[in-house]
Amino acid sequence: MKSTRTLKAAGLVLIAVVLGMLTVQGSYALWNTSTGANLGTVQAASFQVDLADAVTGQHTNMTTANGTAATLALTTMPAGVIIPGDSTSATYAGVQVTNLSDAGGDFTIRATTSAPVVRTGSSLAGSLVIKVVTATTLAQCSQADTFKNAVPNAPAAVDISKGATGAFCFQITLDASMPANLSGQTAQIAIPITVNQL
Repeated sequence: MKSTRTLKAAGLVLIAVVLGMLTVQGSYALWNTSTGANLGTVQAASFQVDLADAVTGQHTNMTTANGTAATLALTTMPAGVIIPGDSTSATYAGVQVTNLSDAGGDFTIRATTSAPVVRTGSSLAGSLVIKVVTATTLAQCSQADTFKNAVPNAPAAVDISKGATGAFCFQITLDASMPANLSGQTAQIAIPITVNQL
């Protein structure tokens, strides 16, 4: 019997361009409670979503034990210099999303990113070009061809069946119009991730 309720999870990806760190943050209500019944105990399935860094393989659940958003630092690749206006000069990162629900039946989820937002206080805000795409493996995240049809600042979505994984890849380049005096500046980019049960 399919529940009419939709379970949701939310996450946040932060990218620090110069420091080469990207973080994922998420929160959702953990649906895992028990109640007594005349003929036994009814226990709801858990809604577990695991996030993993493409480079280090570090894992975290989208929420902490107290239900607050978790943060995962993602490492960018490669860690070279980004040249303004050069589409082949970019830094990349990726996060793997795994559906770890223990539901007895089908429990497909849809993970969706929102438009990237450069954190306030960064002079680079108008010069960053951020692309987000889905991929079948994290190995695709460091390949420029993965992003050739991606629209800057556009959302991405991937459906993930129970026990399966999906991936989001991120590419950061600099606009050709970036002022030279911004060289060496840093920026953090927030990319919210929401997970819904289908």
